[in-house]
Amino acid sequence: MLPDKPLKVKHLFFGLKYVTTYRFLKEKKPLICGLVMHNNCNLNCLHCRITDRPACNLSFEESKSVIDSFYDEGGRTIYFEGGEPFLWRDHEYQLDDVVKYAQDKGFLATIIYTNGTYPLDTSADTVFISLDGLQKTHDLIRGKTFDMIMQNIRSSKHPSLLINFTINNYNKNEILDFCEFINGLKQIRGIFFYFHSPYYGYDELFVNKTDKKEILNRLIKNKNKYKILNSRAGLRSALRNTWKRPLTICQIYEGGKKYSCCRFSGNEDLCKDCGYLSYAEIDQVLKFKISSIRNALKYF
Repeated sequence: MLPDKPLKVKHLFFGLKYVTTYRFLKEKKPLICGLVMHNNCNLNCLHCRITDRPACNLSFEESKSVIDSFYDEGGRTIYFEGGEPFLWRDHEYQLDDVVKYAQDKGFLATIIYTNGTYPLDTSADTVFISLDGLQKTHDLIRGKTFDMIMQNIRSSKHPSLLINFTINNYNKNEILDFCEFINGLKQIRGIFFYFHSPYYGYDELFVNKTDKKEILNRLIKNKNKYKILNSRAGLRSALRNTWKRPLTICQIYEGGKKYSCCRFSGNEDLCKDCGYLSYAEIDQVLKFKISSIRNALKYF
């Protein structure tokens, strides 16, 4: 089970107000904003070609300007990604300087997505660490980094460390064993499951529809046994494959351009087979699904 996290009244008030105005007043203000700090990375994962994209190194001043713009448009949740965001530098400025600027601006949730190979020392509210299986499988997918990540997790004092697990054909059969392993890690509050999305085509990592359904049913069945962050409503929506795409209230900034939903939006086939299940969660929250709302309040 996911341990409780103290709930701030302002978070609850903002969330209820946002969902209400979205549903009944049809306001479509941004909800979640992503900032790509750069596309540099220290890994060469099987599923990723992010380093093939333009480097798009943000300056500290540009990052502040984008944060201001997101805030003025109504966004109050912001995440920082790469590449590997902990690699970002602009002279004397490091990632935490950007995080603190967003917090001082008034963002209610600041989130970092990292591969976990750098010390998890940050003032961000939440850190999502990519871990794609037990040691042998993870190291096959992401290089020999499992031990380093475990060391960083165990030595971290951060109060809200979460795991991103992207399901593919290499790791799909050890999901419950992985959940059992994470249950034994007191530093980790939960696991959020995604599916591999065919951003670069339908490769050997892509999980077919039949296997996806079996996996989703397995996650639903074991939801209470393990620290699974996905809600039942979100998982059932993924089973039906009915969640709204593109989700335009989610925006991401990369290299001078804002994208709606993701950096690959506009591809209908990709949208149909998108595995980014956090957006399925958001869609269910906006539909007032209680289990999704309860889950969102726990980790945002």
